[in-house]
Amino acid sequence: MRTNSEKNRSKKSYRGNFIILPIVFLICGYILFFVCLTPIIDPLISVYSIAFSNANAATVEKSETNSIFNGTTGIRSGILTVDDFEYPAWGDVFGNIKVDNTQIDCDLIFGDSTPLLKKGACMSMMSHIPGCNTGVLVAAHNNTYFHTLPQAQIGDLVHVETNYGSFVYRIYETKIVDMSKPDYYNLYEPELYGDKEILMLYTCWPIDTLASTPQRYFAFCEFVSGPQVNLYE
Repeated sequence: MRTNSEKNRSKKSYRGNFIILPIVFLICGYILFFVCLTPIIDPLISVYSIAFSNANAATVEKSETNSIFNGTTGIRSGILTVDDFEYPAWGDVFGNIKVDNTQIDCDLIFGDSTPLLKKGACMSMMSHIPGCNTGVLVAAHNNTYFHTLPQAQIGDLVHVETNYGSFVYRIYETKIVDMSKPDYYNLYEPELYGDKEILMLYTCWPIDTLASTPQRYFAFCEFVSGPQVNLYE
């Protein structure tokens, strides 16, 4: 038989576990809650700050971006070389992009990192600047700058002003690309590295999704007008 002293120790141990175990479970629950909901909470916070702060989507963090763009140059044709203008560096705002029948009117940024995507539409380093007679790949967030991209229709014009010239493109196709599929790259690689200038605008899909999604909405735009840029002369 157990002595009274042993019984008392057993009761104290039981009471201790009764207090400690719920605290442990509570802490574990908070950690699990944080880990699971972080991908959802972060975009919500970003959208909240844009919607309820004094800055709108077009001005968020703009002050941290270097700009070499001073408005339209009036150059709409001709042939340019790299000696004729200041070639953009990583993170530079070097233009503006507008899409007919949408609310898209934002900075065009050279480079496409996560911080830069908070500041405007970003040109992929896999592509070339406008005017080089090949693919131009531009992305922006679906909950800010490119939220109204799906409102654009086939035949609508895209106006791109840069620090070296004015360009116009026409939307000829839209498609949804599933980036989780092994062959997703084949759905836009021909346009990206082809021998004619194609502007590709894309954003996350569905358009109202706040968390990360594997789908992308693409608008393919054919070249209409603008100067030609020869990077190798």
